[in-house]
Amino acid sequence: MAGVRGLQHKNRTVHPPEKAVRATVILHPGDEERPLYEELVSELGVSGAEVLRQAIRELHRRQSYRKTRAARAAAAKEAPRAG
Repeated sequence: MAGVRGLQHKNRTVHPPEKAVRATVILHPGDEERPLYEELVSELGVSGAEVLRQAIRELHRRQSYRKTRAARAAAAKEAPRAG
């Protein structure tokens, strides 16, 4: 039985820093992401690999922003207010 799609499998995704990482994504004709992928490749005029690289960078940027915002909110709750 296959695992849940999109979840990281514990202890299976550790990559040595000195080795290249190959990310394989298979987009079948019925997948909802496939037309989005094809549209980005066409509009941006870059390779599919570059579309995925840009998507990873954007996702990382957003996640970093969320973490920073959450840390700021937690710090604001803990800080005593001067009155």
